[in-house]
Amino acid sequence: MTDGLWNGILALRAALSRTTPPVHFACLSASGEVSLNKPLSADKVVYIALDTGAHDPLPGQAHLQRIDTLRFSIRKHGDFDAVVLQYLRTYLPYLFLPQMADQMQRACTVAHFAQSLDGKIATESGHSKWIGNDENLVHAHRMRALCDAVLIGGGTLACDRPRLTVRHVAGEHPIRVVVGRPDADYDSLLKACDQPIFVYGTTKACVDAPVDYTQLPDSPEGRACSLRVLQALYSRGIRTVYLEGGPTTTSRFLKDGAVDILQLHISPMLFGSGMGAVQFAPIAKVDEAIAFHSFTFEPVGDTMMFVGIPENIQQSVPVTPEVTATPKSQ
Repeated sequence: MTDGLWNGILALRAALSRTTPPVHFACLSASGEVSLNKPLSADKVVYIALDTGAHDPLPGQAHLQRIDTLRFSIRKHGDFDAVVLQYLRTYLPYLFLPQMADQMQRACTVAHFAQSLDGKIATESGHSKWIGNDENLVHAHRMRALCDAVLIGGGTLACDRPRLTVRHVAGEHPIRVVVGRPDADYDSLLKACDQPIFVYGTTKACVDAPVDYTQLPDSPEGRACSLRVLQALYSRGIRTVYLEGGPTTTSRFLKDGAVDILQLHISPMLFGSGMGAVQFAPIAKVDEAIAFHSFTFEPVGDTMMFVGIPENIQQSVPVTPEVTATPKSQ
């Protein structure tokens, strides 16, 4: 039944993205039909009803109530088993991120990576296939379909030659975003699909770049500020970003307070050596670590995924003037 529900979730995402005011109630049918009711008061609680397709709106429904950004509690089971309800609780939270983006006036970011039990995302030689299982791969493609854009760093582009498309589930390919240089090799992305490729960096704009390049001011560390990138994306109508690393880019977004939700797939293996998932400067005290004020643990096949909201220290970043190179015709 979850395969049929996916089309309904995509339809609900599209309906919510077109609705500016908050929604109090949404009905999602297994056939993909969606209905929304706007609130009659200032109540910010969201109820989701899953309908079996019967004409009577009450029998055969599962009701889920939104608790916070990540969690939905089950108010009524209806005729649905635990697998279906967990599926809904996993993906429903991301449908409301565009509203959060409008409040913050920047794109919301969901970061994802798979790691071993001892926090490694690759061996010392850089080999990482496959730390995650098949279910995690499908999950990543679902998240790409639920977000407006997928973002990587220049190192991931060079090492992995990714396509960053939706291939394992139904849905539209996301816009591809790279934080890097305009003169990098973008061939794998250019051949993958026709979606735009936005590149953000601090080097001088290259008119001959085969991508849409935006030059941003240097940060004190000599790199593009992650929050400036998200502001620039929001100005283009991109409200949700799926961040797929690598470790350098993900670490910078975390330190900049630019990760709103972190998905950490944990694989039951130990490397003992290899590339760490995050790269921070050493800390002297435990309370200097990035903590999470809300989190869940969700099943991913025979493994698990930590999903949490970091306690970000939001920075005040002025609107960035954009200096964009003219993209080469493709």
